Amino acid sequence: MRSVYWVPIAVALLAGAELPEQGPVPIKKPEQSTAAPATPASPAQLPSPEAPTPDLPSAEKEPPPLPDITAAEETAPELASCEVELRKLEVTFSRLDPMTGDNGCGVTAPYAITEIAKGVALSPATQLRCKTALALARWVAGVVLPAASTLPDDARLTEINHGSTYVCRRRNNLPTGKMSEHSIGNAIDIVDFEFEGRKPIGISPRAGDGNIEEAFQRAVRGGACLQFTTVLGPGANASHDDHLHLDIAERRGGYRLCQ
Repeated sequence: MRSVYWVPIAVALLAGAELPEQGPVPIKKPEQSTAAPATPASPAQLPSPEAPTPDLPSAEKEPPPLPDITAAEETAPELASCEVELRKLEVTFSRLDPMTGDNGCGVTAPYAITEIAKGVALSPATQLRCKTALALARWVAGVVLPAASTLPDDARLTEINHGSTYVCRRRNNLPTGKMSEHSIGNAIDIVDFEFEGRKPIGISPRAGDGNIEEAFQRAVRGGACLQFTTVLGPGANASHDDHLHLDIAERRGGYRLCQ
C-alpha cells in the first residue's frame, strides 16, 4: 500500500509540477458587484448645443440718448407771417425741404436767401430758419445799409458774404461740448461786405486802427445785437477773429450775449 501511494507523487515530481504546502489549492470565484448596471443615456439627457442668448426685455434695455439740441417747430401761420415781413424788406428767398442730422440737428423749414435787401446779394447759398433770415434782413436794413451810406466815394453795398449757415456741428468745431446754433439754422457767420465804388471790408481785428473800416465794423457789430441775441467777433475769442457770428439763441430772461 505504501508503494502505491508514492507512485503518483513520483510521477508528479518527474513532470516538474509544484505540490501544495497544505492540501488542495482553493479555487477563487470572481466577485459579483452589488451596484446596478449603468443604463445608456437617452437622447433627451444628452447635452444640447448652446442656445443663443435671448434679447433682454424692453424694460431692461438702455433708453436711446436724448438729442443734444432740438430744432424749433414752426407752424404754418408763423412761417406765413415771417414770409410777409421778408417781402416787406424786399428779400428774395425760397423755401427748401426739411433737413435732419445727428444729435438733434436739423431745420424743419429752411430758407435760401439770394438777396437780403434789394440789390444786395447774400452769398454763398444759405439754409436758415425764416426767423433767422428775418433778423438778418432787419439788421441789414436798419444798420448795415445806413452805415454803408456814410462811406466816402459814394460806395454802395452790393453783396454780403458769409462763412456758414446751417452746419451740424458743435460749438467752435470742437469734438465735444454743446451743439452750435448753426446746427438748427439759428446762426450765420458774416465774413465781409462788398461794395461798388470801393474795396471790400472784411471782418478782422481792427481795434486801434482809427480808420473808416474800423468805424464801419464797429457800427455794424454794435447794431447787430438789436436783432440777434448772440454777437461774437474779433476779440471775443480766437475762433471769431475773422467773422461775426450772429444767432437767435433763446436764453432765460431774454439775455443777450454781445462780445
